[in-house]
Amino acid sequence: MGQTIIMCHGDCDGITSGAIALAAIPGSRIWLTNPISLDDDLRRIRDKPERIIITDIALNDRSLKKIFAEMIRLTNLGVEIIYIDHHPLPKGMHQNDIPATTVVHREDGCAAELAYLHFEKKLGWEQKILAAIGAVGDYAMDTPFAKKVLRDFDARSIAFQAAIIVQALGEIPTSDDLNMKRSIIERLALGMLPSDLNNLVERALRGSVVERAVREYVHEQAENKKNLGYILDIPTGGGFNGKGALFAASVKDKAVGVCGNTKGKKISISIRRRDENIDLNLVARKAAKEVRGSGGGHPAAAGATIKYEHWDKFLNLLDYEIQKQLK
Repeated sequence: MGQTIIMCHGDCDGITSGAIALAAIPGSRIWLTNPISLDDDLRRIRDKPERIIITDIALNDRSLKKIFAEMIRLTNLGVEIIYIDHHPLPKGMHQNDIPATTVVHREDGCAAELAYLHFEKKLGWEQKILAAIGAVGDYAMDTPFAKKVLRDFDARSIAFQAAIIVQALGEIPTSDDLNMKRSIIERLALGMLPSDLNNLVERALRGSVVERAVREYVHEQAENKKNLGYILDIPTGGGFNGKGALFAASVKDKAVGVCGNTKGKKISISIRRRDENIDLNLVARKAAKEVRGSGGGHPAAAGATIKYEHWDKFLNLLDYEIQKQLK
């Protein structure tokens, strides 16, 4: 069997879907990536692997042409590309437009579920649990598959395993990020559960302590626009942005929360909603595009990357787009 590269996201769903793919094709190399870096990472591949599996990586509007060009280059070399994802596609795009060998796309399930169903014949019950852990971590528990697994293997136990990953990821410092996540994926692929990994459990416990401090900090420092609560640079080294966004919405009693983390001349932004009538994927894409940034995600949770100088303008644009959806 030739070399396989698995390119996955670094959150709970990305880690579990990557582990599922690795369990299906042992010996694969793990590359952690994200929507903004996918085109550059594909460009780095020059040694013609047998296949590339891309899982839980949304297609980014700004780099879409470059991503597709790299996919075409690689498939023309004879590389099999399997694209597995559940994020909404860019407006006007159909999954048949994606130049991968195989496209597995569905918005009503998490990437871990889709990966498990695609590779099911090569997997065991341990990977079925991993898929359910990914579903809990990504708030995608309402599919028939997820409901059945949560029922059969005890939803409380699976939620506990997912919480270990989520809490630990918030605590992992940036310098350890890639190596730590790669190690987690490799061990989960062997059939281990998050609770079997002592260093992960310890980090999750520390993460829970940090989360409490984050909640208190956001409650004291958050500001607001008409429809959103927001905060910039909570002192966690880039962790807990998603929860920081949710806390900002809650403390300001707004429909949407925003948490930004400055990285050099750019801001990485997490966006969460409290009102189910708002599609954050759409508002994030529109607002980010207006400031020449990138944005998108899911209706309930999205993100964006913009230049630091455009922070205030982005917030105003986001507030405006939210207001349009609330009318």
